[in-house]
Amino acid sequence: MVVTQLSGKPSEDTLIDALRGCQNVQDLKELEQRLAQLEDAPPLFDWICDLLVNRRLSRGLAAKLLRQLHRS
Repeated sequence: MVVTQLSGKPSEDTLIDALRGCQNVQDLKELEQRLAQLEDAPPLFDWICDLLVNRRLSRGLAAKLLRQLHRS
């Protein structure tokens, strides 16, 4: 995954692209840590759930990401 600097809360499209780019648990944890440093960004787990509910993220990808977050 390409590491980018986040200067503010990313848009949903930017986050979705970043989530799709996560190749392993380490990439996902790095993204989670970067988002945790932002004041106005929700926790990654909550954000993935919201994207799933709003049908912005596929069920398969959401399930994979949530499982990885839960197990790590």
